[in-house]
Amino acid sequence: MITCQVSLFPLGREDYEKVVLKVLDRLKGFNVEMELTPLSTVIRGDDEEVWKAVRDLYEEGRKEGGKVIFTVTMTNTMYSPIEVGS
Repeated sequence: MITCQVSLFPLGREDYEKVVLKVLDRLKGFNVEMELTPLSTVIRGDDEEVWKAVRDLYEEGRKEGGKVIFTVTMTNTMYSPIEVGS
């Protein structure tokens, strides 16, 4: 099981939001859990499926957005949100 956080930044595009949403829509084709946040997307699932999804997101981001910055942070532990200041 892998949990990763990804962010895609199409450079020099006024329609960057459209590009990001189109790319993220491709995650529906993978057997992964997805959580959208304002700053990134969290993906969870089987190792191989997550790796395939991340590669696909990067390739599709380049195709749709031209020059991109694509950040990925991964962990092999179970991720759960932490409440601060309860």
